[in-house]
Amino acid sequence: MTAPNPSTALAFVVIDELIRNGVRRGVLAPGSRSGALALAMAAADGMDLHIAIDERSASFFALGSAKAGHLAVVVTTSGTAAANLYPAVVESDLAGVPLIVITADRPPELRHTGANQTIDHVKMFGDRVRWYAEMGPGEDRPGESGSWRSMVCQAVATAMGSGGRPGPVHLNLGFREPLVPTSDDGRTRAAPYTNDLRGRSSSGPWTAWDSPPDPTPLELPVQGRVLVVLGDEGSPQLARQAIDAGCVVIAEGHSGGRIPGTITTSHHLLASPAFTNRAMPDLVVQVGRVGLSRNLLSFLATIPNRLVVSRHGWADPERSARRWVRSVTFLGGSAESGWIERWSKAEARARRVLDTALDESSAPDEARTARDTAAAVPNGGTLVVGSSMPVRDLDLFMTARDCLRVVSNRGASGIDGFVSTALGAAATASAPTVALAGDLTMLHDRNGWLIEPRPPLVVVVVNNNGGGIFSFLPQASFPDHFEDLFGTPRGVNFETMATDHGVFYRHIEHSEELGPAILGGLASGDSHLLEVRTDRAENVKRHRQLTELVVGELLER
Repeated sequence: MTAPNPSTALAFVVIDELIRNGVRRGVLAPGSRSGALALAMAAADGMDLHIAIDERSASFFALGSAKAGHLAVVVTTSGTAAANLYPAVVESDLAGVPLIVITADRPPELRHTGANQTIDHVKMFGDRVRWYAEMGPGEDRPGESGSWRSMVCQAVATAMGSGGRPGPVHLNLGFREPLVPTSDDGRTRAAPYTNDLRGRSSSGPWTAWDSPPDPTPLELPVQGRVLVVLGDEGSPQLARQAIDAGCVVIAEGHSGGRIPGTITTSHHLLASPAFTNRAMPDLVVQVGRVGLSRNLLSFLATIPNRLVVSRHGWADPERSARRWVRSVTFLGGSAESGWIERWSKAEARARRVLDTALDESSAPDEARTARDTAAAVPNGGTLVVGSSMPVRDLDLFMTARDCLRVVSNRGASGIDGFVSTALGAAATASAPTVALAGDLTMLHDRNGWLIEPRPPLVVVVVNNNGGGIFSFLPQASFPDHFEDLFGTPRGVNFETMATDHGVFYRHIEHSEELGPAILGGLASGDSHLLEVRTDRAENVKRHRQLTELVVGELLER
C-alpha cells in the first residue's frame, strides 16, 4: 500500500491508526497545511467528522465529546489556528479529561525564516499536555509508517492515563507540499511514497496497550459522624454506597451524585449558626474538588479531620487535609443515627421551604430556572451547565434525582467554548442533552453553533444582560464603574442570534412554561434556544431571601 506523496502517506497512517485505537470522532477546522489530514479524515471509514470554522470551538467540541465518554481528536492548521486550542487544553489538563490535539505545521526548513503562517509549535502548550511529539515530514523510508503508528498508539494511551492521569496530548505533524493526493499539484512536485503503509492485519492498533488499572480503594468503616462531600469526581454509585454505610452525603449539583437521600440544601442550612453547631462531623470525606458554596467551604475549613479522595491530583486549596487517597470504599460500621436524622430532617424542611417559595411566582427567576431545567431532563439524559452563576444555581437549588449525567467545564471554571462543549456532549450522548448557561457565556462561543453536522440540543440561556456573578462579589460595592468593568451589559437580541444560526427560539415568559418547552424541543430533534430574562439586582435579593427563609424555618424548630 503506497501513497501519491509523503504528506498524504503521513496523514493516512495517522488517521488510520487513530481509528484502530478506538478514536471514532474527529473535529476539523479548515486550513491549508492540514489539507492532507482533512482529506484523510473525510475518506476514512469509522470516523465521524465534524467541521468547525473556529479552532477554539472545534477543540471544545472535542472536549465535550470526551467528557460525555468518547475520546476525540481535534485537527488544525499552523500558526494562530493552533494557538486557539490552548483554553481547551487547559481545561482538559485540569479536569483530567483525555484530548488528542494534532497541529499541522510547516516543515523544519521553513521555521524561523519568516515563512507565512509559521510560528513555533514546538511544545507550545508547555506542561499542560501529558506528552508532546514531533511527527514527519514524511521521507519515504522503510519502516517509517511503523514509527508513526507507534507514536499514535503512545499518544492515545497517554491521553487515556496509561502514565498516570488522563489529559491532553499534542502531536505536531510537519507537512511538505504537495498537501493533496497528487505528485504534482501545479505548484510543487514530489515523488510517490512507495514504502508500505499498512497497519496490523488484525485491524487492531500497532502497539496494544492496557487501560490503566483502577487504584486499590481505601476501605473506610463508617464510625460515628462521617460527612461525605461529593465534588467534581462524585458519582451516583459512590453516593449510594456512602448513604448505605451510614454517611451523610452532600452532593454538589454538578457532581453527578445528587441522588435521592443526599443533602441538596447545604448552602442554606449552613447559613444557620444554630444548625451548624449541631451538624459538626467527626470526619469529612471530600471527593474531588468542591467549592461552589462559600457557606460549605467555610464549614469544611472548621473540620480538622478531613480526607481527600481524588484520582486527578491534589484537591486541597486550604492545605488542611490530613490524608489524600485516590479511591475509597465505604463499609458499614457504627454510624451515629441521631446525627444522620438531624441532617435528614433539616434537609426535608429546607427543601420544602425552597420549593414552596420557588413555586409561588410564575415570573421567571434564576433559582427556579436552574431547578426546573435539571428536573426536566429525561432519565438517562445529559445536562451541560455553564460556569459562573448557572453551576452555582444548580448547586443551590437542584433537587435530588436519579439517572442524570452532568457535564461542566470546572477544571479551569472558564466560560470558554460552552456552546461547543454542549454540542460535543450532545453528539456523543445516546440520550437527550440539555444545556444551561448565562448570556455572556453564550456570546463567548456563538461560533460554536456553526459546527457541521450539528447534533440536536436544547439550550436554556439565562439573560440578565451581563455578568450576574459579579453582583454577589465585593466589586458590587463600587457602583461608579461596576457596570462598565464588571456587569458589562451588551443588550444582545438572542432571537436574532438564534435565527442567524438556524436555531429555533422561544422566550420563556412564565416559569411553568420551561419544563414543557424543554421536552418539546428535545422531541423535535432540532437545536433550540430558550431564553429566560431576569434582573441581576433582583436576583441577588432573591437568593438572599431564599436562604433567609430556610434559616428562619430552622430557628422556628
